[in-house]
Amino acid sequence: MSTVPSASHSVSISDEVLRRVAAIAARDVDGVVRLAAERSLANPLAEPVVIRNLGGAISANVSIVIGSGSRAAAVAKQVQEAVKQGIQDMTGVTAVHVNVRVTGMEADE
Repeated sequence: MSTVPSASHSVSISDEVLRRVAAIAARDVDGVVRLAAERSLANPLAEPVVIRNLGGAISANVSIVIGSGSRAAAVAKQVQEAVKQGIQDMTGVTAVHVNVRVTGMEADE
């Protein structure tokens, strides 16, 4: 559980809640087919959204698969903005870093 100070008070919000908020925001971006982390032998339980508490602010790493025909840089920028805004709007916590990794491209569903 992360304790993060908001503008006027201190709030305890679980990392799971922050992950879900970030995932919802990322999935709502046009061009995102799904969230997917690259799993490997070194990291077999990789998660598509990783949240870190930076002592009063949040850092988020989001891994996405984009649709064919989508521009990776444009979709990643929109995901950055959506996740940052979604976390701020839904929890009152500031997301200072949102890193987006495009792990693949596949046909839109």
